[in-house]
Amino acid sequence: MSLNFESSIRNPESFSPYSIDDDPDSVLSRNFSYNMDMETDKFARYAAVRNTINKVLCVVIKTAGDNVTVLTRNGERMTFKAQYLEPAPETEAESLKLMIEQLKREEESKKTGAVRTADPELIRSACDKFIRHIALRYPKSGEAFRVFWSEILAIAGDQPGRTWEMKPNTSSNPCPVLKVHNPATQKRVYCVNLLAGYGLRMEIKKEFLPPGCEALFPIDHAMFGAGRAVELSYRDFTPEKRKPYLDCIKTIYEKDVRPEQPA
Repeated sequence: MSLNFESSIRNPESFSPYSIDDDPDSVLSRNFSYNMDMETDKFARYAAVRNTINKVLCVVIKTAGDNVTVLTRNGERMTFKAQYLEPAPETEAESLKLMIEQLKREEESKKTGAVRTADPELIRSACDKFIRHIALRYPKSGEAFRVFWSEILAIAGDQPGRTWEMKPNTSSNPCPVLKVHNPATQKRVYCVNLLAGYGLRMEIKKEFLPPGCEALFPIDHAMFGAGRAVELSYRDFTPEKRKPYLDCIKTIYEKDVRPEQPA
C-alpha cells in the first residue's frame, strides 16, 4: 500500500489549515491577526467591560486594533490592551445601564443634529408635551411630576430659555433642565437634570450642590463624574419628601443673578 504523503498534508480535513508551502512568518502573522480580531470582537461599542486587574467597571467607547478605549463610571477615559479587559458579568453590567443609555442618547443627538429650542413658547410647549407623554403611560406619575415641576418653577422662576429649558437628549426625547449663572464663564449653564418617567431621577452638578445637601443625592459619579443623583418614587413623593429638594433648589437660586440681569 502506498501513502500519498503530499496529498494528506494538503487536505485540510486530514492535517493542517495551512499549506505546506506557506511561509512560517506569514502563518504566524495570520494567526496573530485572527486571535486579535477574536479578542476585540467582544468589545463592541457601549459594551460593559471590567478591568481584569483591578475589576473596575467601564463602558467601551472606541476600539483601534487591540487597543480599547473605555469610560469609567467617574468619567475617566482610559485605553487598555484588549487582553486586560473582559466582559462584565451580567449582574455587574446592570449598574452601567443608565450610563450606556446616556452615551447612546448623546450620540443620537449628534447624528440627528438635535438643537436647543430658543423660543420661550416653543420650550414651554415641548415641556407640556413631555409631561403629557408621561401621563399617557403613567397617569399618576405624570400628575406628580407636574406638581413638583410647578413648585420648582415657583422657586427658580418660569423663564424658558433662561432659568430652564428642554435638554435635547435626542430630538424626540428631551428632558427639563434648570439653568443658573456660572460666574466663571459668565453664561447660564445646566445645573439640574430631571429625567422623569415612571419614577424621577434628578441629577445635579457637584459645583452647584449646596453644602449639606449631599445626602439628598446619594448616587455619586453621576453625569460622568461631574454630578450626584437620586432616584425617587412618585408613590411616596409627599410634600414632606419634596420639601428638602425644593429647599436645595431655593438655596441654589438665592445665589443666582437677578432675573433682570442678562444671561
